[in-house]
Amino acid sequence: MDLAHLKIFYMIAREGSLTKAAYLLNTSQSSLSRTLQTLEYYAKAQLFERHARGLKLTPQGEKVFQHAQKMVQEHEAFKHSFFDQNNEMEGELKIVSTPYLAEIELTPNLLLFLEKYPEISINVQTATQDFDIEGADVAIRSFIADRPELEQFHLLTHHHKLWASPEYLEKFGIPQTPKDLDNHRLLAFTLDKQKNLSFSYSLKWLLNIGCETGQRKPFFQITSQGALLKAACEGYGILQFPKEWVNLHKANLVEVLPDLEVPISKIYYIFDKKRKKSKKILALYDYLYKVLNCVNK
Repeated sequence: MDLAHLKIFYMIAREGSLTKAAYLLNTSQSSLSRTLQTLEYYAKAQLFERHARGLKLTPQGEKVFQHAQKMVQEHEAFKHSFFDQNNEMEGELKIVSTPYLAEIELTPNLLLFLEKYPEISINVQTATQDFDIEGADVAIRSFIADRPELEQFHLLTHHHKLWASPEYLEKFGIPQTPKDLDNHRLLAFTLDKQKNLSFSYSLKWLLNIGCETGQRKPFFQITSQGALLKAACEGYGILQFPKEWVNLHKANLVEVLPDLEVPISKIYYIFDKKRKKSKKILALYDYLYKVLNCVNK
């Protein structure tokens, strides 16, 4: 088994799904399936049990996974150590984050960062499920508990507030209490029900606040904060959105229930401690911290 095949096996086993592994490796499920068949042929053993919810390692598969994990991690550690020392401010940075952060907060600033450092390239992936840093240089998300091997630098804090357009409030009225939200059109972010982000409560606060039981059903939901913002600006409903967004004042939205105590999300810049000498990782943190906290004051 060569390293390329072991890496593919490792990703399939780690994700427990051909679909997720194919997405992360930017390839097709059929290609991964053929590779898996080849691995099982050479191993002369079944490495996975197929279930409706995904793949589960067999005892033989567990042995291969332990070996593959060690090989992949050692290879990645060497590669990062080599390039961090020899390539100062050049090469690719892989970032994984949430759709909101990638779309609203990060993309404009990452593009400006690339203008400053044109020898660097950036690859951003997003996830609505609770994601780890594996496979990426940097994760930008909530704090990951019980991971002493990671550096986790605070990047910014979000205060989630409620907003609506003047046209919507004129047509449907202004909520006076959280209970009044029961009778309003709510715009919500879609989250996976099985494995949500660790700060999913903050994202769903609009649907829960003031509810005695259960959760409100949103009028419209989508996995895109940009689309939700557009819908709110066009008068389709009430939106939950961080007050720190730099362009919020341009959206012509009115704060709803301004006296409510709101949930807070702390966002961290996370990378492996073995990469703490990487100049491009540290330069990106310094840049993002400066621009995000400057505009969010």
